[in-house]
Amino acid sequence: MDILAYQTMKVLGAGDNLLEHVLPVYSTRLSNGAPAPFSFSNHILMMLIAAFLVLVIFSWLGAKAKTTMVPTGAHNFFESILSFLRTELIRPALGENSDRFTPFIWSVFFFILFCNVLGLIPVNEILNVIKGVQHKEGVFHPVHFWGTATANFSMTGGLAVVAFITVHASGLLQAIRVKMDPSLAPHHHGTDHTEPHGHGQWHGMEGVGDEADVVLEHKVGDGHDHAHGLHHSKQFGGQPLGVAIFTGFGSYLWNFAPHPQAGGPLMDTFLWAALLVLELTGSLVKPFSLCVRLFANMVAGHLVLAALVSMIPFAAAALVWGPVSLIVVAGCAALSMLELFVAFLQAYIFTFLTTLFIASAVAPEH
Repeated sequence: MDILAYQTMKVLGAGDNLLEHVLPVYSTRLSNGAPAPFSFSNHILMMLIAAFLVLVIFSWLGAKAKTTMVPTGAHNFFESILSFLRTELIRPALGENSDRFTPFIWSVFFFILFCNVLGLIPVNEILNVIKGVQHKEGVFHPVHFWGTATANFSMTGGLAVVAFITVHASGLLQAIRVKMDPSLAPHHHGTDHTEPHGHGQWHGMEGVGDEADVVLEHKVGDGHDHAHGLHHSKQFGGQPLGVAIFTGFGSYLWNFAPHPQAGGPLMDTFLWAALLVLELTGSLVKPFSLCVRLFANMVAGHLVLAALVSMIPFAAAALVWGPVSLIVVAGCAALSMLELFVAFLQAYIFTFLTTLFIASAVAPEH
């Protein structure tokens, strides 16, 4: 058995348990040996790399979109995903509120996706093999430079907290805006909502695939005062900001649970209060499910891969490491393809559910 195969098997068997492949590794000392002012893990590093990639890539895409009308290559790849999310997910769920939340939803999706995909690159394994081949004697210390940030429960929990705050802050803000300007209410209708108007009427609606492309022209009081924000709120009995904050909070809480019609005010109020408790509990369970789902799926795949690779050193002891290695390599290649699919799927599921939660908060009537 040559030295390369021997050292590689030693590296693969260096970990005492499979969790070493997914647990965060903290650096508590600087390169000169001095204590670090704060602990810094490989998962934090991966989060920073993913955030950096989001900023750089989409800043470049935004600049390129201004100079070319026909996307190609990477520009076309990312723009296709952005367009799919906007037309197939964000718009159907959020409707007229789509543009307000599209940047946030896009950012969440690609940040999670980059964290997932970066974790699939076997940087640690490659560095460990190189280090193991160069290592001559003494105790071998495996490298834990890379990692999957979404395999960290704290990280997925942080994402879930961000989603929780965004959902309820958006719902509460929408309730306050409606109190200040009732024309923003989903069921508010003007005198001419049933007919197309503006440029859409004058030049025809043929070929208009995006309602945002139709320029609406209107006058004050025609039912479209929402285009002017709060400028005409007095015409609809709007409340001052100080009052709207309190009434908006009450309205958001009142719409948080269904309003049963059991036949009497006392029974209706009792049932509403019981449903409110369930809904409040559910509002806490939802982000927890987001956190656990993403964390569990990302950890599971890496543990299976680690379990397969760990079979090679055991097979070496039985002198059958050659056939077992070929089977393990083929299995890991197939499983890695599945993991790549899971990386996209879990980013989409997290984004999909977050979008639905936001939609239910900003338009509770629906």
